[in-house]
Amino acid sequence: MRKFFNLGLREKLVVIVVSAVVFGFVLLGAFRLYAVKQDIAEDIERSGRERIALVAEALANLIVGYDYSNMESLAERIVKLQDVQQITVRNLAGKIMVSRNSSDFNQTVKEMRYQAPVLFSGEPVGSVELRISLDRHEQEMRNTYINITLWLGFFALFLGVLLYAATSRAIIRPIGHFRDLMNGILNDPSGLARRKLEIDCQDEIGELAAIFNTMNEKVHDYQQRLQEKYILADSALLETNEQLKTRTGELEKALTQVEHLATTDSLTELPNRRHFDNFLAVAFPRATRFGEPLCMVLVDVDHFKNINDRYGHAVGDYVLQELARLFKARTRETDICARLGGDEFAFLLCRADTEETRVLSQEMLRKVSTHPFVANGAEFHVTLSIGIAQLSPDIHDAEALYGAADAALYEAKRRGRGQVVACPFG
Repeated sequence: MRKFFNLGLREKLVVIVVSAVVFGFVLLGAFRLYAVKQDIAEDIERSGRERIALVAEALANLIVGYDYSNMESLAERIVKLQDVQQITVRNLAGKIMVSRNSSDFNQTVKEMRYQAPVLFSGEPVGSVELRISLDRHEQEMRNTYINITLWLGFFALFLGVLLYAATSRAIIRPIGHFRDLMNGILNDPSGLARRKLEIDCQDEIGELAAIFNTMNEKVHDYQQRLQEKYILADSALLETNEQLKTRTGELEKALTQVEHLATTDSLTELPNRRHFDNFLAVAFPRATRFGEPLCMVLVDVDHFKNINDRYGHAVGDYVLQELARLFKARTRETDICARLGGDEFAFLLCRADTEETRVLSQEMLRKVSTHPFVANGAEFHVTLSIGIAQLSPDIHDAEALYGAADAALYEAKRRGRGQVVACPFG
């Protein structure tokens, strides 16, 4: 004990503060860190279970309906969610229906896997698996550990202040004066630069007061410069944000135009072959599943080559544009009319049987044949050959439906053109 009192002020403070810090960290740190770790682990597990349950509920109708298009769209949106690495959807037999990885998928990332059955009307119809990255959670855990450590550090420092009472009377008096002045600064932060520690001691306390006064002035100057930089940075951030909004709007407009060009015929403004095939890929399995009628109509302009040869390709383009306008006027919102290429057009009529489609085709045939086309001051007329095919038990895929409609179209041409033929034909 005598040796302790013979130490300098700095050494005495070091002994007391270090003892308080060690005591605080050892006593409270372990328990607090353990409790936080358990809470974060439970939050991760609960979040994963809630996500997999919501995804399984959303997939039920899609799996039952074999709606691959919407299933893939849903999978694309899910892997863009925060922390989602991969989603895999399987049917009841365990066969993978959809599997998507996130854009930053990494097999080396630490992750949690969640699996859940997909139920429809209480019966399992498949399963879904999510792979959730734990990177963000581990970062949160590290940040929490740091925050707890800082909190415990301040607690230990506060405890050290309380332990000052146990030091010798030679330390209490200067420390008490020092404490009073520090409390005055703490209670009036706005007067930080104006307050100075007026201590005339020549020992460590005096040196500490001088150092504090110097640091106080530097901190005040730094705060002023920091405030100026903050104002400049805030102005720059606002300007950058406005620029980003403008660029985002331009990008969205460009993407819309690209999508329109990719699915639209530039001459007639009708859907193109790609769009038609995508529509058919959705409509065909839906009609098969629900037993709904579905008809495909293929239309060919009779002697279109003669029109190009006689009047020129510009007139041929004009004829195609006029036909597209007439076809649009007779197309329901639930159906689609597309230009497949050249002078060939196609219709896909949902919930329409052969007789209804034949009536519509005859009306289009009559309307086109009586429509006046004008070229170079001369009027001429155009006729069509139309083939119809309806979905039937012996047609098992879209290609077969195409083939049946094409066969009916060629039969209409063989019979002399300018007429409608439905498959099967006699």
